[in-house]
Amino acid sequence: MRSFVVCLLLSLAGFSKAQINSQDVTIVRDSFGVPHIYGKTDADAAYGLAWAHSEDDFKSIQQNLLAAKGMLGQVMGKEGVLFDFGLRFFGIDTLVDNNYERVLSADFRKLLNGYIQGVNDYAMAHPNEVLLQKALPFKPQDMVKGSTLTLTLFAGAGIALKSIKDNHIELLHQPNEIGSNSLAIAPARTEDGKAWLLINSHQPIEGRFAWYEAHIKSDEGWDIIGGLFPGGTTIFVGSTKKFGWAHTTNYHSFGDIYKLEHKGNKYRYDGAWKTFEVKKAHLRVKLGGVKIGITRRIRVCEYGPVFQSKHGWYALRYPGAMDFRATEQWYRMNKANNLTEFQQALKMEAIPLFNITYADCDGNIFYESGCQVPLRDSTLNWHTPITANTSAFKWTSLVPYERKARLLNPACGYLFSCNQTQYSVTGKSCNWTGGFIGIQQFNYNRGERYYEMLEEINEKYTWADFRRIKFDTRYSSSASYARNFAAVFKLDEKKYPDIADAITKLKKWNLAGDVDNKEATIAMIMQEKLQKEWKVPFAFLMIKKEPLTEENVVAQLRATQKFMLKTYGTLDIPLGDVQRMIRGNVSFPASGLREVSRAADPKLYDKKKGIWRIVNGDGYIQMNRYSKDGAEINSVNAYGASSHAGNKHYTDQMQLFSRQQFKTMTFNWESIVRNAERIYIPGR
Repeated sequence: MRSFVVCLLLSLAGFSKAQINSQDVTIVRDSFGVPHIYGKTDADAAYGLAWAHSEDDFKSIQQNLLAAKGMLGQVMGKEGVLFDFGLRFFGIDTLVDNNYERVLSADFRKLLNGYIQGVNDYAMAHPNEVLLQKALPFKPQDMVKGSTLTLTLFAGAGIALKSIKDNHIELLHQPNEIGSNSLAIAPARTEDGKAWLLINSHQPIEGRFAWYEAHIKSDEGWDIIGGLFPGGTTIFVGSTKKFGWAHTTNYHSFGDIYKLEHKGNKYRYDGAWKTFEVKKAHLRVKLGGVKIGITRRIRVCEYGPVFQSKHGWYALRYPGAMDFRATEQWYRMNKANNLTEFQQALKMEAIPLFNITYADCDGNIFYESGCQVPLRDSTLNWHTPITANTSAFKWTSLVPYERKARLLNPACGYLFSCNQTQYSVTGKSCNWTGGFIGIQQFNYNRGERYYEMLEEINEKYTWADFRRIKFDTRYSSSASYARNFAAVFKLDEKKYPDIADAITKLKKWNLAGDVDNKEATIAMIMQEKLQKEWKVPFAFLMIKKEPLTEENVVAQLRATQKFMLKTYGTLDIPLGDVQRMIRGNVSFPASGLREVSRAADPKLYDKKKGIWRIVNGDGYIQMNRYSKDGAEINSVNAYGASSHAGNKHYTDQMQLFSRQQFKTMTFNWESIVRNAERIYIPGR
């Protein structure tokens, strides 16, 4: 019956009449199960990408598309309905529906049609994997809605809603745990005379926002290897034959929050009382085995939609919710042939956030802090939240392209981005000197350590240097971590005899998170307890204005010692025995700590045994070289290509990843086919 219903839904919607002929698509799986997808056209290749990714993780693709239809709550309950509400709250659904044909280019819409046909065809062929039958068929507009919602939340709106709800608006611009590292070194500074590029985004390492690796190739010139999220139609970070780029998250002030003066269904604006526009969001949420319908009224004012909390009514104005062309910009970046064409794609300015670090076969290195940031009147007092309630604070345009942070081939010979301020991405004499209201100002450990390590080397960098910088596990002893955690290392053992042993060990700690480091175990557990106490991302503890106090750290160090003695019977236990990479029945020691270059964000996995499992941080990594001979790509993913526990590619990259080793990727199609594990046409 289930199979019949799924097929009927898709057939009635016209999806039984294929636009893409699967005979024009070939999927080649390499020895690690990574799909190399060929299509005659870009739309054919997009179809193949959808099919291959669905084979590996159809569940996550559906979840992201269900959020785009406002139906995720029916599958994921309270967690999912928050995304359904966000879609309606920001009006992204109506924005896309009303403007889809007008705004997106015809060739890109054709690609979207190919991708969504691949998803729907897979659903028809595998009805037992469908999460919510009535959501079918998916439409190309759903993919655009989903990506726009996700990017809007990434670009400040998600933390804005949370900060309002928690009554901590002062934490609005805090960094989160989804950071990233990138590094480009010019040929003049490398031992082999090639340009080098590190791509190292930090995301959850499984689920809806985990990296998936693919190679996409068509006869229309699309040829790229890199990472994307479930439901992504193009590569988001990766490399063509001629160049590559990385993304890192930036933390500009992407939008504004306005605290409203309200009375009944009216609000004060420019000295007068205006009536709110009111719309209704009809939602359904799964609670236990029952789906409950709920309706939420959403008020809209001159600034934008209004979030009502017991602490006040706040309007949110974020440009990411006003532009849905981001996925097309990524497509143009994918299809560029050189730096000029790549920069032309960036001038679309459709992606609301992310720094870009780039290197190419012509020897160029390039950095840009891509963003959609309001062009704010510099004569006004901008603060958070805005309480003036006047039209003067309603911005209507964005910081223009030419004012954004951008550097091309700096004389210092390197560019790096680890979520730090745009004023510190290369050597001091080469840094950008511009500015605008709302630009990110803060630094923290990863950026500080990269700068320290890069500046230690005066001549040419070796590949060993490049690797050492990437896999560094230390906190800086002279920057933000040392400043804000100083109280830990100043504790007096005589004052606190009950934790004297723990204090002594931490004072001997070299600030590194290697797997055999015993002091790092104490630090990791203490830091997890501090983060839980403060209820903020760990990075915030490094940038907050007031350092941690003696009282703060003593309480959590005491709790740490108590936990360790009870659980392990000792304070002398290597980090790798406690912090692990775990999937299924495979487990490896995990080096790294929160906010070090070898980023490892753990979550308590087995309280009885005292085991933490890595859930965020280092995941998909490329370390590449570029020269006139082409691109040399080395990649690794945290787990493997498949999300299915019974598949051999579920865990087959874990050992490489844990040993800081890579697999070699190639654009040579003959070699790919010759060494293939499997070659097939979708559905065959």
